[in-house]
Amino acid sequence: MNDRSRMMTYALIATACIIWIWESVKGTLSGGAAPDTTTIVFLVCIGIAAIYCIVSALILWWRQPGRNNEAADTPADAFDGQASTTSAASTTSTTDEQSSQGSSDSAGDAPTPAKTHDTRDGR
Repeated sequence: MNDRSRMMTYALIATACIIWIWESVKGTLSGGAAPDTTTIVFLVCIGIAAIYCIVSALILWWRQPGRNNEAADTPADAFDGQASTTSAASTTSTTDEQSSQGSSDSAGDAPTPAKTHDTRDGR
């Protein structure tokens, strides 16, 4: 999941928590009785979750590439460390496979069969 998706998820969860708090307070106060301790503790916990999600969404929003002028000049891979690491790892494995196949061909042996994916579990 990239940063934009995480930011949107945090914002959605924060919105749901705020609506949940609003509806709970409205329902509790409409009954005419004072809220009991468990309701107050529950609302405080949901409030903490809402605050955490709001702060996390804002932090991710402020760190978006292209948000300010100097970030727009940098390449996209500078912000996503996983992309450069993954491409380097796949290049290394491809090179290793080619070198191992080349050495087996020069020795006169038959090339090793490619590894297959086990599909018995339905994936």
